[in-house]
Amino acid sequence: MTDARAAAHALPFAARRHDLDSVTLLPLDTATAPALAARVVALDPWARLGLAAAAMADRMTRPSPGAHRFAVVDAGRLVGYVAVRHPFMRGPYLETIAILPEAQRRGIARRVIGWMAREVEGLDANLWLCVTEWNAAARATYAALGFVEVGPIPDLVAAGQSEIFMRRALAPPPSRPG
Repeated sequence: MTDARAAAHALPFAARRHDLDSVTLLPLDTATAPALAARVVALDPWARLGLAAAAMADRMTRPSPGAHRFAVVDAGRLVGYVAVRHPFMRGPYLETIAILPEAQRRGIARRVIGWMAREVEGLDANLWLCVTEWNAAARATYAALGFVEVGPIPDLVAAGQSEIFMRRALAPPPSRPG
């Protein structure tokens, strides 16, 4: 294992820069967050929820233990936002992924999921996320990336709406003692 790889395993997601083929994840600049948040809340599921840009910007920048937040940059252009929570249940939780329309359908979600798996390789056994029940395209994307629906969580984000909890197993569960 290289020194950089060993350091990443010591503290998954802690590096300031993550290169994912043609895109880079960089720390989200608090000065950039309001403009990015305004674009993100225009996208579903946030648009359907009526989330205000100021609330999203606050969510993107508020300190929170275990939250790793990144701007997604492609050829010097800001094209999205990713937030990962780690530690979670024996693996990281993809809290938010928002890719702006001009960068969608280019495999960025696939690269982010691959990066998450590499960050915890040999350390954790799962990747986790939630997706809104009516977001069929996202559910299909995550299923194609190896996620399995664990079950609905009613009223988690909005009354009368369920979030579907999804898991991708990275390793078998540990053996039971004795």
